[in-house]
Amino acid sequence: MAFKLYFAPGSSSLASHFALEESGARYDTQRVDLPGGEQHTPDYRKINPRGRVPVLQLEDGSVITENVAILYYLGTRFPEARLLPADPAGAARALSLAAFFASSVHVAHRHIRQPRLYTTEEAAQPAIKAVGRRTFHDYLKEIDGLLAGREWFLGQFTVADPYALMFYWCGIRQELPVHELHAFTAHAQRLLRRPAIARVLEQDPEAGPALRKLL
Repeated sequence: MAFKLYFAPGSSSLASHFALEESGARYDTQRVDLPGGEQHTPDYRKINPRGRVPVLQLEDGSVITENVAILYYLGTRFPEARLLPADPAGAARALSLAAFFASSVHVAHRHIRQPRLYTTEEAAQPAIKAVGRRTFHDYLKEIDGLLAGREWFLGQFTVADPYALMFYWCGIRQELPVHELHAFTAHAQRLLRRPAIARVLEQDPEAGPALRKLL
């Protein structure tokens, strides 16, 4: 039985999809219709009670949820793919970046996309979106600074690198001036030249076309 990745185009599941393709593992995909509300159906809640993507179903039928956990699993399960540094400190630094992306950068973007999750007052939603947009842009600038003078975040390609590409795409979608982030833009272009990344984006009708314009 192959792995199965439950994903949605243009969503945070891109991070796990990139890593899974880079791992060289054999896998199938199952698209989840987020706009249509499939994530809230009883059948999908049996797979992930939180109603989110991504979900990685393992060969034995058990599942792992949350990007950081899936990235850790793939990095340790497939050491030959070199998705994580071999030394424990280096691996921890890669996962620290992934945790920062999940807990801070992604959350700021969610304030832009779904302000209703953070208030019961409709009149407060524009302010939440504005703060989220400013915070998200600041995080993109921080990522740009982390990449200054570097090919990859940690000197070698790790799972943190394609995870960051997802947020570059989010910056494009939010019409932020990401092209002014020169180190981050060059990093995105390097990622787009990786065959595994290109193959995943060919399957993504939302992020793929926008990101391929960088080449």
